[in-house]
Amino acid sequence: MTLRWRLTLAFVLVVVVPLVVGAVIVSKALPREVQREQRGGAQTSSRLVAQVLRDFCDRARATAEAAGRASAGAGPARAQIAVSSLVDRGLADAVQVTDPKGVVVAAAGSQPTAPTDCARASTGSHYLSAVITLTTSAGKPAGTAVASFQVDGSLFDSVRAAVADGEVVLIDANGGVIAGTRAVSPAVVRAAFTGAAQKNWVSGFTPPSTGQPYGVAVLLPAAQGPGVLLDATLVVLLAIALAVVIAVLSARATTRPLEQLGVAAARIASGDLASGIEVTSKDEIGRLATAFNLMTDELRSYVGQLEASRDELQAGLARLGDTLSSTHDLDRILHVVLESAVASTRATSGMVLLLTPSRDELVMAASKGLDEVPLDLRVQVGEGVSGRVAQSGDAYKGFVEQSRVGELSGASVIAVPLKSSGTVIGVLDLFGAEGFDDADLATIRTFASQATVAVDNVLLHEEAQRLSITDGLTGLWNYRYFTMTVAKEIERAARFSRPLALLMLDLDHFKGVNDSFGHQRGDAVLIELAGRIRGEVRDVDTVARYGGEEIVVILPETDAEGAAQLAERICVAVRRRPFGEPGVPPIHLTVSAGGSVFPHHALQASALLQRADQALYEAKRAGRDTWRIANGSSVAH
Repeated sequence: MTLRWRLTLAFVLVVVVPLVVGAVIVSKALPREVQREQRGGAQTSSRLVAQVLRDFCDRARATAEAAGRASAGAGPARAQIAVSSLVDRGLADAVQVTDPKGVVVAAAGSQPTAPTDCARASTGSHYLSAVITLTTSAGKPAGTAVASFQVDGSLFDSVRAAVADGEVVLIDANGGVIAGTRAVSPAVVRAAFTGAAQKNWVSGFTPPSTGQPYGVAVLLPAAQGPGVLLDATLVVLLAIALAVVIAVLSARATTRPLEQLGVAAARIASGDLASGIEVTSKDEIGRLATAFNLMTDELRSYVGQLEASRDELQAGLARLGDTLSSTHDLDRILHVVLESAVASTRATSGMVLLLTPSRDELVMAASKGLDEVPLDLRVQVGEGVSGRVAQSGDAYKGFVEQSRVGELSGASVIAVPLKSSGTVIGVLDLFGAEGFDDADLATIRTFASQATVAVDNVLLHEEAQRLSITDGLTGLWNYRYFTMTVAKEIERAARFSRPLALLMLDLDHFKGVNDSFGHQRGDAVLIELAGRIRGEVRDVDTVARYGGEEIVVILPETDAEGAAQLAERICVAVRRRPFGEPGVPPIHLTVSAGGSVFPHHALQASALLQRADQALYEAKRAGRDTWRIANGSSVAH
């Protein structure tokens, strides 16, 4: 059965079943029993309406007390703002606060001329009011707060909504009609007020009481005997016919956009990224079509970036191939460079130090003949011979004085900076028992410049490899690296019978950030999000940008409980403080997460990712700013 017919059948059943049940009940009941039930229903409805009036009285009293508290100790402007806010929020139709002398301090809405507290029966007032006497902390009078509802406004709409059928009339203590659903003859109202029997009406009446200032009369037309059965049968048949027609039309109108959406999505799935989906409505289907178009644009942009990155990488690899014909191993090249430099100058030993990314420290990268120098030597920039050469960028020839940084003390030394595009990337140090001359310095300078090209090319090659698996915006691993890693981790987890969890994260309402603050601010939010997530995960975990604002985390040796704990920490880390640097408007965002666990939910990477994505959408449907772990198992054990 197609979705269209399922929707049609469901709609027909929802409408027809209650109608058929109602028709059977009507056909079996006697008119007298109907009237008895009508009287009971009218009386119950009147009590229900009376309770609604008491609820409004309580609401008015609570609003008056809130107005009194908000106005206590506040200036007129703040008091007015507070009172207006109460009316704007629909807590009362009118609110007024006066001081002990009766002067109005703040007021909003249409005020009754002489409000009467709803604890007493009303005599003609068309307002249900709560009057609160205000006092100071010392018990002295501080004025009066009044909150009112117009009886023929939202109050009566609520009263009418509480009654399924019949006419509702509100009567004051003198028997006068305050409000009603339609004009009812005075005789009928008097009969309801006094409880007298009526021929054509069945009534229920609840007199005024504390918190209920009006009497409530609910009037139902008396059942007309056998005509009820005929009318009910005709109504049921007509309703069934209309239900079938409406069901067919509604199902057709609902499924046609879905069919169109499916065709367009199939085109996109087949690789036709140039086509989009026409958005014809603003409902859920329209929003889904818009989301598909955004996804296509992001995918098209991502593919373009990948193609550009691929072209750039190919060009870079071609240049590297021309320069490095033997190897791209930095450690091997550094040792070859060092051995060649030692041999060309007849030095006894030497070392190559490279600057750390922070450029404040040199670390040992290669050494020869330096058994007394630690292999993990680290020299601060500016300290010792190597540190001063790295700082100044000028070569040095001379002797090492008493060294405090681990260099070879008392030896002759040549220290030459290794530069890339004019920037120092390291230092080449050569030590000898005899002094070096200017020819040795010139030779090492020439050799260092050539060696730096090889080292720089290797670094470029390594950077090109890193860029191919790194997201350029956030610094996280990209989708390519994720697909390689998740397959390896699943294989390892299967080999050692260990669990493996997968979390998929998505920023809630991220599109609003780009629309309201621009894409540059949106990029800054993604960068900050990546930092917050990295701060919550372990070193063994893999965090990758899946696409757009979606981020996926691979959690080796982690079960569902561990994945849930991490998801909760990430939600808290995103929620607890807004995004943005000081001096810019803060952006409050939340994140939703979905998780799945190998091998409980799936055995393949694609299936595991699909279960995590389904759990993510469950978290979205649950109100966002939360997480869900996939339910049940799709694996046969």
